[in-house]
Amino acid sequence: MKSTQEILSEIESFKPVDGNWLRLDELVNKLWESGKAELGINTLFRVFERYPNDDGAGVFWTILYGLETLNYEESLYSSLMDKPSHMGINMLKRIENTNSELVAGKPIKELKEFIKNNPKVDSELLSEL
Repeated sequence: MKSTQEILSEIESFKPVDGNWLRLDELVNKLWESGKAELGINTLFRVFERYPNDDGAGVFWTILYGLETLNYEESLYSSLMDKPSHMGINMLKRIENTNSELVAGKPIKELKEFIKNNPKVDSELLSEL
């Protein structure tokens, strides 16, 4: 069995081949099976950031659901500040839908304004806010 660090390294370097995301799905499952998924929080957000307008043929939803079982809000906040993604925005909206006004102790409204005013953010993502 691979070490958690080996799994994370493979996730970090993963690129889909001909639209095939199955290897990433396998790696994510191995990460959870390792019992140390919390070590991969930032790595998983970086996957979202590398493919900001994608859902990884559904694999990103598996990642999202997994992240939601961990202490992920600080990493979500940082990810949205650095490089907003479709999946990160979905996670933010899911937090909002719980009637929470905060993410990682910071106002969601201010984070959304920052994202909207960030000239590097893809307009397609802005429409999701």
